[in-house]
Amino acid sequence: MSGQRRNWVTSASALLAVAAVLVLVAGAYMARNGGALLPFRWVDASGPFERVSAEQIRAAVAPEAARGFFFVDLVAVRASALSLPWVAEAEVRKIWPDTLEVRVRERRVLGRQGVDRLVDVSGNVFNARGVGETRGLPLLDAPAEQMLQLAEYYRFASGDVERIGRRITVARMSARGALELQLDDGLRVHLGSLDQEARWKRFISSLPRLAMLDPRPIAHVDLRYTHGYAVRYADAQPAASLPN
Repeated sequence: MSGQRRNWVTSASALLAVAAVLVLVAGAYMARNGGALLPFRWVDASGPFERVSAEQIRAAVAPEAARGFFFVDLVAVRASALSLPWVAEAEVRKIWPDTLEVRVRERRVLGRQGVDRLVDVSGNVFNARGVGETRGLPLLDAPAEQMLQLAEYYRFASGDVERIGRRITVARMSARGALELQLDDGLRVHLGSLDQEARWKRFISSLPRLAMLDPRPIAHVDLRYTHGYAVRYADAQPAASLPN
């Protein structure tokens, strides 16, 4: 190899080395200051909102949005929005050149657990401001792994109860799946853990007939029977058994 060619190769290698260093420096600068190069001018937060405001959404995602258009982590932005107690779902996207869009869906409250926690329609238990405003909600009591099942059953049974002019105030489910309901007139209904829907429908459909047989207020109903159920009246008379 001639001296001239060696010099050319050496110069080219040096230039490549300098270029690589410059790329690394530029990358480090962009990683640290990318938000300043192409910042988001607007965070478009949309609802509809009842418990959460657009300002709260913007404040929650602001640290992640500060990374700018090129370096923002949309997964982290979504997680920031979901960290707000009343947010159930969040969709996030970038709109060129300077907008971050965050669309949220709020939780739909189904009931309460205790005095300081709420239960949404998906069976999720959460703490949130404004719990005191929802004290009229039914009490839903179940282990965490059973709460979704209880929420689904509560929604199923509520329609039947409302059609007869009553309301479920307490719904409980044990770790084994045994279900108990209490209505606003004090009636307690035990359904057990098997064939709950069939037992419930049998009870609801027989209520008009039962009222004709005995109009006294019912205090307790035990549906854990194969071919009927047991009734205890509020005046503590001996229990009657209604055949199927």
